[in-house]
Amino acid sequence: MTVRKRASVLAVAAALAVAAYGAARHCAPALVRYVVEQSLLQKAPAGAAGRDAATVRRRLDACLAAEPDGEARLRRLLQISAQLEKAQRLTPGEWDALLAADGAPAHPAH
Repeated sequence: MTVRKRASVLAVAAALAVAAYGAARHCAPALVRYVVEQSLLQKAPAGAAGRDAATVRRRLDACLAAEPDGEARLRRLLQISAQLEKAQRLTPGEWDALLAADGAPAHPAH
């Protein structure tokens, strides 16, 4: 293989790596959000009025709208996700604390 062919192969591999990185950066927040939505639906308090997908999505939108930028929204989603990992089922107080739209940290009372 000539030097020119090796350089071409290396350039294509580098371009593919950059494209994969860009796609992962773009899709990661959407994936985290989807997982958090599904976890909220599964762990909602029994008999909660807001247990349907539309209500969960609306409350999560309001919660994330309080954050100033995409990085802060992703951090908030990761905080919520960490809290959801610890609970089998949320109490109404934990549910409200996780989805507080006032920008407070997602630390529900235990």
